[in-house]
Amino acid sequence: MPYANQPYIQHLDPKLAQALDSIVNQLHIVAGQVVASPTGAVSPPPAVSALSVTASGGIFDIQIQDNSPVSRGINYFVEYSTTANFAQPHVVDLGASRTYRATWGNQTLYFRAYSQYPTSGPSATVYFGPSNAPTAVVGGGATAGPTPQNSTGSGTAPNTGQQGGAGFGYVPKRGMYPNVL
Repeated sequence: MPYANQPYIQHLDPKLAQALDSIVNQLHIVAGQVVASPTGAVSPPPAVSALSVTASGGIFDIQIQDNSPVSRGINYFVEYSTTANFAQPHVVDLGASRTYRATWGNQTLYFRAYSQYPTSGPSATVYFGPSNAPTAVVGGGATAGPTPQNSTGSGTAPNTGQQGGAGFGYVPKRGMYPNVL
């Protein structure tokens, strides 16, 4: 990989150039292992292949299919909402897992999922059902459970809970860009 003044350094001091070349090479090896980039932003992973949700007796069973080639460090997120427009979704960080079971009672919920590396933006969002009309999933059972509290979001997203689909967040530090939802 090129670095500043590389041809000049190679001409002036070949041994120094060799040492710098080795350091740059090692930096790129480490960056590849931790899904980082020494030269810019890391590309988000491809969208997950599919999302499946079933429910019975108040228990929701969620499965994400992801057939894309991904790097170690991939994280999966599922979001649920009481409304199909996901105005204030609740984010569940699944880590490396692609399956999840939760007891949310006899509620009607909508679901979507995506993946993200800790150093990238999120992938495109995949809905359970069509994106323009997500499929409602009814928990069933005798226990309704409490109405979900307002979401406070996830990662570096604002605490309003109105920025779904962000996982770890779009910015490295909360408060960096105050006008970003």
